Amino acid sequence: MIKDRYKLVESLKLMGRAPKFILGPNIEILLWNVFKCKRKGWQEDFINLTWDKDLILLQEAILNTPFDIHFNQSLRHQWIMARSFKTVKNDIDTGVKTGCSVAAQEYYFSVSKHHEPISQTKKMSLATVYPLNIEGQSLLVVNCHIINFVTFEKFSVHLDQVFQSLADHKGPILLAGDFNTWNGKRLRYFNQLAKSLHLDEVKIKRRPRLSHLLKHLDHIYSRGLTVVDAQVHTHIKSSDHYPISLSLNTNCINTLDQTFQHKSEAK
Repeated sequence: MIKDRYKLVESLKLMGRAPKFILGPNIEILLWNVFKCKRKGWQEDFINLTWDKDLILLQEAILNTPFDIHFNQSLRHQWIMARSFKTVKNDIDTGVKTGCSVAAQEYYFSVSKHHEPISQTKKMSLATVYPLNIEGQSLLVVNCHIINFVTFEKFSVHLDQVFQSLADHKGPILLAGDFNTWNGKRLRYFNQLAKSLHLDEVKIKRRPRLSHLLKHLDHIYSRGLTVVDAQVHTHIKSSDHYPISLSLNTNCINTLDQTFQHKSEAK
């Protein structure tokens, strides 16, 4: 029962300090489901992967462990965690966590309407907004962990929630996370929603994992940003997901403005 194993939290925790005032023109990003930091070597991999990153999106992140020092005392990143649930036995919070070298202008979370059938836990998305190097422009970042062991109908409800948080933002967007798209129907629906908001998937050369039913669960979508490079760190074994590094550039944001202007005039 949920009362014996978990306590719903659904709240935000801010940690660390951001040293910069704006993002861009070059933005270095890391996306990683860290598997609750269970595996040996996670701490060393985390340090090596994140030291030069401007933006870090973690899923299955944890709080209230000895690893907290990397977040609470960070002078490289402001960290925001959307905590989904607390394990009563050890008092550890789990959720999604976003780190950035720039302090967020806005931040808010969304919790899935439905829960996982066995663990009775819900899944989270975390939206953060950051100022960019182009005057008047901000980047909306949405870090997601989508509900998994449920019907397509419940999956689609959660995905709809996530995309509702994107709909009102007219500028650049980065949408990334573990979307649990392990069958074609889920992925097609995901791509349909992304297309409706002019989001393009970042093309990544990677190796499917047997534990993920030979499907790719982690995805990155962007709008109004130039993809410079993307790399999967297949040598990293300290999680059941491979970390993904991404380099973006803000040099096509003005083109995005013109696109929205034309659409507005057409109406």
